[in-house]
Amino acid sequence: MRVAIVGGPGVGKSTLVRQLADLYHNGAYGEGEKGVWDPRVLEDIAAGLNAVGVTEYFARLYDANYRDAAMHDGPRRVIFFEGARITLEAHMAEYPAEDHAALRKVLSIGDAWNPDRVIVLTSSTDTIEKHIRMRNRDHEDVENMVRRFRLIDGEFRRLAPLYDNTIVIDRDSKEFHERAGLLSIIKLAGLPMFIEIPYVRA
Repeated sequence: MRVAIVGGPGVGKSTLVRQLADLYHNGAYGEGEKGVWDPRVLEDIAAGLNAVGVTEYFARLYDANYRDAAMHDGPRRVIFFEGARITLEAHMAEYPAEDHAALRKVLSIGDAWNPDRVIVLTSSTDTIEKHIRMRNRDHEDVENMVRRFRLIDGEFRRLAPLYDNTIVIDRDSKEFHERAGLLSIIKLAGLPMFIEIPYVRA
């Protein structure tokens, strides 16, 4: 089973992907961040430049992940991804309308991914601002990140009903470093339960 976790910047996708993958012991595919990406990508995202190049770069990253996962998927396995076709489409809102025709051609890279479940994480902007300030990354401007979140989050909400097997989950009050928060996501998304590693007290 392939489960994609998507949403606006700062909503907690990477954390949730890692935590759920550790619970299920089946691995995960994040999209990476600074240190993994070509440094020019962050520059162009911040400046709102090279819409097609940035989108295709992420499409190729996701495509590599989905291709690799195809060799590891199987019965009773649950594999988590950060990113799906809806991600590419939602981020189109950041770019001028004149770029959209070329961006739609890039979307076709994601046509074959077909995750079994897509979880769209959403949140209040207050929560997003808090999380962005807490992680305190030098390359992130908080006000710009919140602005981008509002824009992209609105697109994810609009697009979610158009994508099969997609559910929108409000992550407010759900802490992904706590078991209760993870169990809540699993239940809301209708995922099969993970197999607990037993702990025995002598």
